[in-house]
Amino acid sequence: MQTSVLLALILSLAGEAVAVAAAAGRCTNLQLSGGGTWVDKPYGTGCDWYGAEAQRCGWYGSRYRNEHVANEACCVCGGGKTSNETDVPATPSPPTDAPATPSPPTGCGPRVRKGWSMLSCTEREHFIEAVRTLHSENTTDYHDLSQLHRNNGRYAHGTSAFLPWHRWFLVGYENALRSLPGFECMTVPYWDWERDDAAERFSTPFRAKTFGTQAGVGGWPNYCVTEGVAAGWTASDRQCLSRNWGGAGFAGAMEISAIITSNAAFRNFRPALEGNPHAAPHIYVSGHMGSYLSPDDPLFFVHHANVDRIWALWQDYHGYDKVPKAAINDTVYAPASSAEDMSLEGTLPFSVDGRRIPSYFSDPVTIRDMHLITDLPQGASYTYHTDNLADLIGNPKMGNWDLVLPGAAPKLTCCGDGTVDTAEMGGAEECDDGNTVDGDGCSSTCVSEGGASREGVVLNNNKNKDSKNKNNKDTHAAFKEHFLSDKN
Repeated sequence: MQTSVLLALILSLAGEAVAVAAAAGRCTNLQLSGGGTWVDKPYGTGCDWYGAEAQRCGWYGSRYRNEHVANEACCVCGGGKTSNETDVPATPSPPTDAPATPSPPTGCGPRVRKGWSMLSCTEREHFIEAVRTLHSENTTDYHDLSQLHRNNGRYAHGTSAFLPWHRWFLVGYENALRSLPGFECMTVPYWDWERDDAAERFSTPFRAKTFGTQAGVGGWPNYCVTEGVAAGWTASDRQCLSRNWGGAGFAGAMEISAIITSNAAFRNFRPALEGNPHAAPHIYVSGHMGSYLSPDDPLFFVHHANVDRIWALWQDYHGYDKVPKAAINDTVYAPASSAEDMSLEGTLPFSVDGRRIPSYFSDPVTIRDMHLITDLPQGASYTYHTDNLADLIGNPKMGNWDLVLPGAAPKLTCCGDGTVDTAEMGGAEECDDGNTVDGDGCSSTCVSEGGASREGVVLNNNKNKDSKNKNNKDTHAAFKEHFLSDKN
């Protein structure tokens, strides 16, 4: 449904006094302006602002209306419910010349998240294209996600809410990707950085045509990203998206396995995971990734998918996936304080400047709702696939894995991604010029042609290694102080 069609519907409603009065009674967050359009009372936002949601309303129908607060529901769909209403008024029929609204495809099946290093080249390209499309078509919403993270910096970091809040935040991002035509079955892969311990610069996402390499940044003082999907992006603080590589090696598979198996209580497990394992990739990439605006960098989401996967592994290993939501105890989840919003019934805050982001988060959810990835609200459940860590750990305490699928799998390399995958990186490429065309000096299988010495795009492993400026050191210090210490 186009915005013009939406406005036509609103004006049509405004012309029918009885219908307007009835709708106004239901939509208590709205008022009818002198011009005959609905205005959001708390913020003065007109219904045209919500016009971008009209198409999604058409896709998802009454369920979408029921799951949104009154301002979005009433503006977008021409009817809705408030907190004290249970019925949903009928949506006016669109004009006969209105364009048909596409229906979401069926047959996606259950959501399954896979490790980035195990994705095929085609799967990697598809995900990168989804990220590029979301940012280009919904830049404001993308920035809203980053602001949402910043606004909840103190709530969702260094506290017991860290894991449940980020679990739902990641679902919201995944839903944003799935709202795009052509990407309706998309899931967020996890960056399995524990496989790159002591070889961080060769980590699989760091490729010229996917997330960018260490060489793909500008110089001091801004270190703007110039390579990969985020090349040339402007962050939500109106500065160029930046990375200033260096510091903090990744936690390895053995360290993560020990954290999972040796910490049976949530109060011990959560700070152990939130410390170096979670913080190290943030600090290693640095720039915006080293701040509360880290979601501006698309590496944030694949990184946090891995953090969430490790939490799921911990739950699965100790058998907490067998604990019903209603029976959660202090071993499974321990509030960081007596504050109500840290309790199991505490509502997770997902709003920017007082408004909930309608496309990605609908009805409020609680910490209790985040207990299991296989039992999440609003049809958002998922599992993790081909898990090397689960394979390394072996049998869980309860005898079987339910949230993950164990299995050892090699890292996959992709000829044509613009980075030479050498033996040190797990590949056997002689060159990589960013394509798979023969006859240009580097063959379609990344073998040098005609004896030519051609290395394509090579990682500059020493980029900025010794040129950290004082501001960057201060950023690192502040980030470490917050993320590497337990502030419960």
